[in-house]
Amino acid sequence: MVFQDPNDQLFAATVEQDVAFGLVNLGLKPEAVKRKITEALEMVDALDLTGKAIHTLSFGQKRRVAIAGVVAMQPEVMLLDEPTSGLDPRSISAIMRLLRKLNREAGITMIMATHDVELVPLYCDRVAIMSRGRLVKEETPQSIFADTEMVRESELRLPRVAHLIEILKKEDGLDLSEIPLTIGAARRELVKLAEHLRQTEGVK
Repeated sequence: MVFQDPNDQLFAATVEQDVAFGLVNLGLKPEAVKRKITEALEMVDALDLTGKAIHTLSFGQKRRVAIAGVVAMQPEVMLLDEPTSGLDPRSISAIMRLLRKLNREAGITMIMATHDVELVPLYCDRVAIMSRGRLVKEETPQSIFADTEMVRESELRLPRVAHLIEILKKEDGLDLSEIPLTIGAARRELVKLAEHLRQTEGVK
């Protein structure tokens, strides 16, 4: 598990000592521990932090080291509590790309708790909506956000692009069969609609 605040997870004096903690407790030999530390830090693009004291790291660097400590244990499943909390937009993108890489290249299943609905259609295959201590619905992002009433009753919102398209459909008669959830998907749908309108005008 990766905590929401890496300061609650990291406790050793140095990066190596923290990543090594779980490995040492497994009883691995020093050579194996050293090798796995290097592999884990390399996997999270933090090899340059080797030798650094924990207290000198930025919040984003601490997040990577916390993830490295979990990756070093070679888990099948990683639980992440608000992994983008406290990060600037550039760091959010970097962390989410990292998690996607670990999912695809290391085969680690990622289960992430988040309130950031903008991330969900970009990075998640399945979504489970929780509200008042119960599971409301579990489906694909497209199916989840298509149920706008359920989303709002769960005190969430649509991704901003989806909200804009929803308004254009309701208020301006935009003719789209479904609501795109990302900028790329919205662009493709709008280009197709514009092309259809051009062809219609050409027929007239």
